[in-house]
Amino acid sequence: MSASESVLVRTDGEDTAALLRLTDRLYRAEALDDVYEAALDAIGDMLGCRRASILLFDTHGEMRFVAWRGLSESYRKAVDGHTPWKPGDRNAVPIFVPDIAETDEADWLKRTIKSEGITALGFIPLMAKGEVVGKFMTYLPDPHGFTQHERDLAVAIARQVGFSLERYRAEQARSAAEQQIRESEDRFRRMSEDAPIMIWIADSTGRCLHLNQMLRSFWGVEDLGSFDWSHTIHPEDRSGIIKAMQAAVTENSSAHVKGRYRRSDGTYRVLETVARPHLNEGGGFDGMIGVNVDVTEREEADLHKQLLINELNHRVKNTLAVVQSVARQTFKGLATGEPKVKAFEGRLSALAQAHNLLAAESWQSASLEEVARKSVNGDADIRVRISGPLVQLAPKQAVTTAMALHELYTNAVKYGSLRSTGGSVDFSWETTDQPDRWLTLRWSEHGIEPVPKPTRRGFGSTMIEKALGAEFNADVRMDYRPEGLQCTVIARQHETPAA
Repeated sequence: MSASESVLVRTDGEDTAALLRLTDRLYRAEALDDVYEAALDAIGDMLGCRRASILLFDTHGEMRFVAWRGLSESYRKAVDGHTPWKPGDRNAVPIFVPDIAETDEADWLKRTIKSEGITALGFIPLMAKGEVVGKFMTYLPDPHGFTQHERDLAVAIARQVGFSLERYRAEQARSAAEQQIRESEDRFRRMSEDAPIMIWIADSTGRCLHLNQMLRSFWGVEDLGSFDWSHTIHPEDRSGIIKAMQAAVTENSSAHVKGRYRRSDGTYRVLETVARPHLNEGGGFDGMIGVNVDVTEREEADLHKQLLINELNHRVKNTLAVVQSVARQTFKGLATGEPKVKAFEGRLSALAQAHNLLAAESWQSASLEEVARKSVNGDADIRVRISGPLVQLAPKQAVTTAMALHELYTNAVKYGSLRSTGGSVDFSWETTDQPDRWLTLRWSEHGIEPVPKPTRRGFGSTMIEKALGAEFNADVRMDYRPEGLQCTVIARQHETPAA
């Protein structure tokens, strides 16, 4: 009985039983070799062929033999890589060749196949996720017209083997991903162990999964399983820290918080914590990962600095009060409204306002806009229009600018555009990135009555030109026009004095 005839005498029940055996073996397969062995047995049993093979695309997209029966090494080497499909082809259909001699294949290929004692062949694609990943081959020694029943059986075998390959590859990918995660975690733990900051990982319940050496030493922890970090928080800081962590989880954002934690020796230290949620592949919350930095000394230094600043503010205010008292005694014989008395008190007030602005910023800097608004005696946005970008002045620059603007405003009220109700002033500034300048200030008066040009230089004009010029390394231009004073200050950045 020939191979083709052996298929014809099989019953549907035998075919069904064979498919069930194949399915069971593929399900229980623990390695690819088990898959190949089950497939080759099914091909030989159900299609009645003594010789068969399984080929898969390798990483380079070449079709390679991975399992076979009844084929010589010379034959496999000769036809290795030969395939009618490319990796990723979809909707591939089996190809059955009744007689290789009757095809248009190359003569060398026909001779190679014939010399192996093969006449009829079947090419059946193996599919995974709808794409060709390989094929299995059937070989018969005599010309053979494949029946529809044989074709259906071949497709059924290929479908089961394709499913198994897909499952195995998915398992391989999952195992590889898990291995990468384990290796990544191991690298992280090794890297963090001797880091000069405290590093920790907590699970979704807040239980510590990892503390590096520095943090274990800080808390004196030996057994992570029984350790609860929240018990080390200072009672006064506990609610704030827990609330910040819960908000980070809810909003899936980083938490940045400071608080006192009890060290293993019983003392409390201030730790600054930066942490963020760790999400799994499905987007679910897996826990938190963060770092702690001991900032106790920095906090103490900042507190000491603030105490010094407060003391400085107190002493400056006392000094200004003493100066004001001395001035009152000095001007005791003069009338309260006498111009010299008013001028001195106004200048002293301008110093005090500049001091208050700097004190609010811990003597770091002061906003030019705030300095200007405090210097025009409530006329900002009424008769004095103030405009310009954000500019922070160093302390000495802020004091000098406040004094200069006080003199400009007082002069405008007494002699300039603001002496009449219809007059106004524009005070503006702009910054540039030109190498020879960084800030340009403009004081422009707009009077409705002609403003007489001064006949002498007073203290205000001298102070504006010399003080501003020196403090900002600037060119100061004073232009007295009929509508009022036009004062322009062009400051240079690279030589600006430090605070």
